[in-house]
Amino acid sequence: MAGSSAPLRRLGAELRRLREATGRTQADVGGAIGRTHATMVNWELGKTKISKSDLVCLLAELRAPTDVRKDLERLRDEINQTSGQWATYGLPDWLRPLFSFEQDATAVTTFEPTLIPGLLQTEDYARTIHIAGPHITAPPFVERWVAARMQRQQRLAGKNAIKVHALIAESALRLQVSGPTLMVAQLRKVLEVARRRNVTVQVVPAERGAHPAVHSNMTVLHFADARADPPLGYFDGPLGGYLISDPGDVASMISMLDDVRRVALAPHESTDMIAAILEEYQKKGGDDGGDVRDEVAQVQP
Repeated sequence: MAGSSAPLRRLGAELRRLREATGRTQADVGGAIGRTHATMVNWELGKTKISKSDLVCLLAELRAPTDVRKDLERLRDEINQTSGQWATYGLPDWLRPLFSFEQDATAVTTFEPTLIPGLLQTEDYARTIHIAGPHITAPPFVERWVAARMQRQQRLAGKNAIKVHALIAESALRLQVSGPTLMVAQLRKVLEVARRRNVTVQVVPAERGAHPAVHSNMTVLHFADARADPPLGYFDGPLGGYLISDPGDVASMISMLDDVRRVALAPHESTDMIAAILEEYQKKGGDDGGDVRDEVAQVQP
């Protein structure tokens, strides 16, 4: 399990490190402070929050140095400050951890075979696909989920902007969500975001055939300190999403994404294809009067 947030995972990793340094088991330490083995496991995996009093008792039992105790108590306070950030959006339990980890990540690589990646979606596109999937997004929650998606996109700009490498199947560009006008706006946004130095967009053309990730979407999150916060994987489907923390499984996902990147078009070729498909939508009735070629020129070096 990956845990429920990046700070909580870091706290759990530090508690595990301190315990292992003493040579004691989870059951032994848990018993000493009146907590079960299962509780200790959940704390160390970052699956559940630890109370302030339990943390004080645990650190005392592990004979943690004073400076370490203060650092971990501050980290716990940070968890309390950030844990409710996504609660107001009514997100399901399986989705909140992804959003939380994404806020702490420094880089993300994602492949989408069917849809435009969430970090690149327009509000109208996001709303339409949420409405189209009522089994995942109940109608009363659509607007809040769309707002959450727009909130996520704030990570694309600013001093600590996340680096994004988006691999998008041609089929996702050609899936006409709603109508040509919406798709013109959506593909214009992809071209706009692709201008950013921290964003790379590559298209996987249909003519390249099958590839290792053809069966599913997938995302890998990377963090500033790979030792304290190793990469996490994520994928979702009709019944929800799953965070992957097993090092071997995450390594396999990274390898598959590398394979997809190698069969994808180069970034400048990708923007050419996006622009060409955008022009097709314009001819179908989505013409907003803009010159796509000017936008492509701004993306390409």
